[in-house]
Amino acid sequence: METVVVILSVGADRVDEFEAGFREYELPVWQDLQARGLLVHATLNRMDISTRPVKGATQYLVSVIFAGSEGHHAHDAHPGFEAWNAIADTYQVGRAMAFGGETVVELAEAAR
Repeated sequence: METVVVILSVGADRVDEFEAGFREYELPVWQDLQARGLLVHATLNRMDISTRPVKGATQYLVSVIFAGSEGHHAHDAHPGFEAWNAIADTYQVGRAMAFGGETVVELAEAAR
């Protein structure tokens, strides 16, 4: 498994547009990759805690767990993500930060 997280700083006045765009463009990419067995879990989180706040921004944590590195590559090359990535940059008022690598320890909720 591979985990990728991204921190985005979206202009506080553009939060609604950003979240609507995320649902319109990125969520279908996630659903496609999940259906193909490449994506295990993904979330978009509005951050209430940050050691690196950006003035005038609402910060978001994008967290994705891929089944392997193939999923990450498929995501970044996905036409839906490429379109969203260009749009999402217009909402940001701070530099995005990205981190990722092999998942070492995982605790998942048991299937119900």
